[in-house]
Amino acid sequence: MPSNATSTYDPRKAEWESITIDQWEPSKWKQWKAKHPASDEFAKIEREYLRIKYAIQQANSALNLEKVKVKLKLTSHKTIGLQGTFPCRPGDIGKQGSPNKQYTISCGFAANDTGLKMAVLKARELDLLLITKQFQWTAELLGKQAQKIEPTAPEKSTKLISELIQEYERQFWKTHEKNRQGIRTWETHYLRHLKKLPPDIPMSAQALEAALEKTKPNTSSRFFLVWQLKKFCEFCGITNFATIYSYATPKPHPTLRKVPTDEEIIQGFIKIGSPLSVYASKENLTEPEQWQWAYGMLATYGLRPHELFAVDIDAFMDTDNTFHLVKLNPSLTDGTKTGERSCGIPPLHPHWVELFDLKNIKLPCHTGTLNNKTAKLQVRFRNAEVGFKPYDLRHAYAIRGHRLRVPIKTMADYMGHTVQEHTKTYQRWMNEDANLAIYQEVVIHRQGTTKEALQERIKELEAENTALKAENATLKGLLIKHQLGELLNQEI
Repeated sequence: MPSNATSTYDPRKAEWESITIDQWEPSKWKQWKAKHPASDEFAKIEREYLRIKYAIQQANSALNLEKVKVKLKLTSHKTIGLQGTFPCRPGDIGKQGSPNKQYTISCGFAANDTGLKMAVLKARELDLLLITKQFQWTAELLGKQAQKIEPTAPEKSTKLISELIQEYERQFWKTHEKNRQGIRTWETHYLRHLKKLPPDIPMSAQALEAALEKTKPNTSSRFFLVWQLKKFCEFCGITNFATIYSYATPKPHPTLRKVPTDEEIIQGFIKIGSPLSVYASKENLTEPEQWQWAYGMLATYGLRPHELFAVDIDAFMDTDNTFHLVKLNPSLTDGTKTGERSCGIPPLHPHWVELFDLKNIKLPCHTGTLNNKTAKLQVRFRNAEVGFKPYDLRHAYAIRGHRLRVPIKTMADYMGHTVQEHTKTYQRWMNEDANLAIYQEVVIHRQGTTKEALQERIKELEAENTALKAENATLKGLLIKHQLGELLNQEI
């Protein structure tokens, strides 16, 4: 067998009697292809791989007894690495801004007995450094990443921050489509945070600190600003993130909002139709009936505010649309947040179509950009003192689906996102009142229905019992007569 074939052979892909080598118990490494001839080099390599894998398991068990938190791991069939939780590498950041992160370090230890002993010694050494808080990322531990680190410091940058942001934007558009959604992503998730940096000075630790001071600790603003400044500094070639890390904050949980009930939604429909002020501008005027139609569509179909302007009116008014489904045409708004729905959106309360007179189309008279149109909706909700925001109607639609026991996958399709996003984003708005309402409808109502049925059944059983008692009394009378007759006959 050619030596180059065995040197490049990867035993991790081996299979024997329909069992892959990774499913085989490493402690039984001698039994793997035990009957194969001694000349089978591939079988030898596979058994050696299993033997080392078993030896690593034994070594990790011993390290665990010693409470050493750094463990050994086969990074390939030829090398052994070290796995553990270490301080973040230069230019890296842990989950939710944590200063620590789990890494697998490749120190070049060969997957043999000698490499195993060296790896165990290194694991103990690194664990001691972690305990004494003396651990540092050296070129040996960083490996190839050490070559990527540049000694550029923020203070040495000569370009102004405004120039760097322009270069950053050009880089952004190389990987994003320049449409409405792309522009919104740049403005909302990038530029909004970068604007906190002073534009007319070079990048420096002081500039980063000035931006970070504009946000409060333990807020989402601080969390996302830290995230974006780190990305921006990486683009600028800055690897010293000490200033940013000193302001890092865990991602806070969103505050729960009050989702309107169906009764409150109907009251909001009346409020948003209040007469306009006599001082209202006559240009681009939206009448109360138009506001009510827009409100009714958002409430009935759980649309995002900007999707109101993507409704396919012709399909909605089609006589064949007997279920009053709404379909979106993304071309009307240069795209929607998640693209075109895979299905039509149904009204979970079909009677709302008639209640809100939705088939009598009254599109709001809005001009300008899509952001301006949705902003005017927000303003109208606030001025009419509806009591909640347009997007809250979408949350109410989601909860309504749960109350009606619509499957989660189906609701996710209706709302235009994944099941994961649906459960993560929308079920957190299920406050105590909403959960109680669902309990009352699903459990108490069902129990009440069952109670009524039981009462009817009890009446039926009582009637049957009365009839059985009467029949039993009759039979007893007949039996007594029969017994008396037999007794008289015996006496005669």
